[in-house]
Amino acid sequence: MGPRGLAGVVRCLLCAGFMKFGVHFLLQCAETQAPAQLYQHAVNQATHAETLGFESVWPVEHHFNPRFSVLPCPTLLLAAIAARTRSLRLGTAIVQLALHNPLRVAEEIATLDVLSGGRVELGVGRGSNPTHFAGFGVPMQESRARMAEGLAFLQRAFREERFSFEGQFFRADDVCLTPKPLQQPAVHIAANSLETAEQAGQAGYPILLAAHVLTFARLRELVAVYRRARLKAGHAALRPSDLSILMPLYVGESAAQIERELLPSVSHYVSVLSAASQALIEQCSSETERTKLYMLLGQMRQTRYESVNGHMGIFDTPDACALRLKQLQQELGVGRVIGWFNLGGLVSHERVMRSMELFASRVMPHFGSAQAAA
Repeated sequence: MGPRGLAGVVRCLLCAGFMKFGVHFLLQCAETQAPAQLYQHAVNQATHAETLGFESVWPVEHHFNPRFSVLPCPTLLLAAIAARTRSLRLGTAIVQLALHNPLRVAEEIATLDVLSGGRVELGVGRGSNPTHFAGFGVPMQESRARMAEGLAFLQRAFREERFSFEGQFFRADDVCLTPKPLQQPAVHIAANSLETAEQAGQAGYPILLAAHVLTFARLRELVAVYRRARLKAGHAALRPSDLSILMPLYVGESAAQIERELLPSVSHYVSVLSAASQALIEQCSSETERTKLYMLLGQMRQTRYESVNGHMGIFDTPDACALRLKQLQQELGVGRVIGWFNLGGLVSHERVMRSMELFASRVMPHFGSAQAAA
């Protein structure tokens, strides 16, 4: 299809359904980078995102590996962003709930909600990195049970004036969450397996999906399981607000320019992830887990720029990006896309900002975004 034909197809997207757009931060830190500078860039990018019409920002929690991430406390980064913004929703993608006392999580989220004027959304997950569990002294085999118990605890903490809780892992005796959040923070469940997607659907929670973990083909399977579980449990049919997808995103004026700017960063991401997996294999005492990690490592080592762009993210010109996002919207019913504009962490701050600007001005308007109405 030629440029004129593509432009004509894209014009049809002006009637596309509304979609929200957010920004993701991992803060991967190479040896040549300084954590303080990365944090400042994240705050500046989030502040700029609000002016561009992005609706939300979603940092993640990771521990003990600076080459992969120097972001262990997403709520602290969100507090800094809250002080510089007025309307941007502040989401965690994710807090690893199984690692923490849920009362402390509730206090941090409630405090952030008060500081921000009621803008917080809480994304939680079990976590899957054995190093994280070992570092916090939490048995990884308890992660699913701790997650379920933590969710039950959070719901009571947010909704009841005073409450007691008696669980297998967590207890509270006539405590009061203070301050109370200004709103009831929306809780989203990270669903990276069919089992978690089904459980989230049965409970009626909105879900967060990660395309760089699952691939687009796997996303379709999980959404189908989630949709069926919701209906079987008597919940409302899947709504756009129930489904958020985090994915690598990058737009530029040409495919050659995009690959030139992004290829070293994508290669760096795959290299760091492969090294981390190799280290886990060497520490693993379970033959079953070691076999799984070997398979994962083999898949990672075969990952190339083209496969990330084709199956896990969208690195494209604005018109082509809009078309591909529209396809996802039609197939999955997604209501929010959270863009990871710096997969690998080596794209310069200036180029990240320019890509965000191009995405806001030439992609977001096709989906009824705030930018389109501005």
